[in-house]
Amino acid sequence: MRRLHLLFTLMSLSVLLVTLERFSFTTKIVLQPYSFLRLHEVIQMAVIILITVLIPFFILKEVTHNFELMKSRKGTLLATIFLAGVYFYATGNGVHEIASYLFNSFCDVERFVSTMCGSMFFNDYYFGNIVYFVGAALMTIPLILFERSKPKNKTENRDLGLIAVNAVVYAVAITAYAAFDRVLVGIVYSVAMTVLIDCLLITAKKPWRQLPFALYSAICYTLGTIAALFIRF
Repeated sequence: MRRLHLLFTLMSLSVLLVTLERFSFTTKIVLQPYSFLRLHEVIQMAVIILITVLIPFFILKEVTHNFELMKSRKGTLLATIFLAGVYFYATGNGVHEIASYLFNSFCDVERFVSTMCGSMFFNDYYFGNIVYFVGAALMTIPLILFERSKPKNKTENRDLGLIAVNAVVYAVAITAYAAFDRVLVGIVYSVAMTVLIDCLLITAKKPWRQLPFALYSAICYTLGTIAALFIRF
């Protein structure tokens, strides 16, 4: 459990880093030539999203018993889905960040009428986010299925508090995406993931104490989604 606690803590820190960076001086620094991006978008795509991909990779290492479970046919399939998730997650974020910069920098964000601004808006709020969330789902579900197939860790009473604290921090990020976004993509994603992850935890043949990542994920999405629904509706 020690390694999983460390990884969950790093996930919490990455969420805090995303938030702090979005309100930092990097949003004021426009890069040249041609004002192609702000420093903010570069850091998001080249550093922060990279971190949020590497952490699940090490969780994959944990729940597959140092990649041992990936050697079976089912394991190879789940690993392939995870890898596809990494691709879509990173691609969606790249589309979103670039479109967001262009849309907010060069368009009237409330009353845009040109096709170009409409394209930027759609890539920012819809296409980029949808691809990003599809990737996040494809990265998360295989980890839970690997853990369900052959649990490695057991959650003791002392572990529950650490899992809960880290899950609450991540739930705040889910709430922010789902409750305050301009469109409904985030809330639809969070509701779907909550139902799916909770079902995977409840229907597992192994006791929930042997499924710390599934438990962590269920707390994250359930709390984040409930809070988002309360705020939004």
